[in-house]
Amino acid sequence: MIEMKNIKRLISILLICVLALSFFTLTACGKGEKDYTVNLKDALGNPYSSGIVVKFMQGGKQVAMQSCDEQGAAIKSLVNGKYDVVLSFADEEVEYHYDKDIKLSPRKNNVDVILAYKVKGEPEKLYAGTKELDVYNVKDGCTYVELTSGSRNYFLFSPTKEGNYEFSIPEGKGATIGYYGAPHFVQENSAAEVKDNKFTINVKSSMIGTNGTGTSTFVIGIDADKKTKNCVLGIERIGDAIKTIEDEPWTIYQKTVELQDYTLPANAEIKEFDLTASTDTYKVVLNDDDGYYHLGEKNGPLVLVRLAEDNEYIACFKTMLDRSGVNKYFFDKDDNFIKKESYSECLLEYIEYVDENEGVYPLTEDLKYIIQQRGEYVGWWDIESQSYMFKDDAGNNMTDINAEIAWLFMCCYVE
Repeated sequence: MIEMKNIKRLISILLICVLALSFFTLTACGKGEKDYTVNLKDALGNPYSSGIVVKFMQGGKQVAMQSCDEQGAAIKSLVNGKYDVVLSFADEEVEYHYDKDIKLSPRKNNVDVILAYKVKGEPEKLYAGTKELDVYNVKDGCTYVELTSGSRNYFLFSPTKEGNYEFSIPEGKGATIGYYGAPHFVQENSAAEVKDNKFTINVKSSMIGTNGTGTSTFVIGIDADKKTKNCVLGIERIGDAIKTIEDEPWTIYQKTVELQDYTLPANAEIKEFDLTASTDTYKVVLNDDDGYYHLGEKNGPLVLVRLAEDNEYIACFKTMLDRSGVNKYFFDKDDNFIKKESYSECLLEYIEYVDENEGVYPLTEDLKYIIQQRGEYVGWWDIESQSYMFKDDAGNNMTDINAEIAWLFMCCYVE
């Protein structure tokens, strides 16, 4: 049997060994050092990666400092202890809102600090009808905004880069967000679909100035209830601008023939096509020798196109070009976009060579193609289309037009 005093002696020896080992371990590890981490983020979870220095304080004195890395983390190996954290900002022009009571301890050696820009300066004036509104400019990222309770608060955002932007405020905090148009026209209701206090705006490159300044300004509204005095407005570029068909490049139709000035023969009589006739009544034939279409046979009456003088049904091509342009959008059988084709450039070349008095030019492959493509696209001879061209004096659709030859409505012929 081991005596009790020997047991106590053995326990004492073991305790001394444990303490000695602990002391040795602490000494070898730099007096009990460990990593202390401060993570600098915005309310959307994005890191602040530059321009901010984290100072570690004890007893009001700075014991260490560390800049944040690309992930927004400031990591410093320090002796075990309690530390107060103070942030220092390189850009003194920018003010931040955040919880300034930041503390670290051996048990809490990793903390997140959520920062948001603070709106600075005096408000601008914005007019919605007869109302004068105070508005503040905000930028992308997270902005701490003070709100007038029980009212709609307005903010202006001018993007400096194209992209798809998401606007948001926290859910369930007594405020709702909306998009209310542009400064020159502030809308009463949100112009964007808002879900979970978020909406998106597609900002195309055409909305951005060549010097990187925003040329389009968006009016953001935040409705605050009677108890809500502030919130954080998040503006985040979540991807490239979403392209629409309108953003696709134009395929410019190129003329296929050499052009020359055209003059109607003396005493030439211009004849109109009867668009109610049967399909076989008018057969246009291309004469390869002169490059023009003729009626009936290649040496028959010359077919002309009204390029610079209006006809009885529709404005001529010159008038169309002055108003908008002549083009067609092409889609496959499943309505997938294929291309956009512009005929305006080709028509402008033709118009330079028309007969000065009648504004006509002989029908070529180019002009036949352009008339047919544009007409089918717009619906000039589709009686179901709103663009149907053929109306009687009372404005009713003429139902006896032969759609197969209706494209000749922009043409005439000479004998």
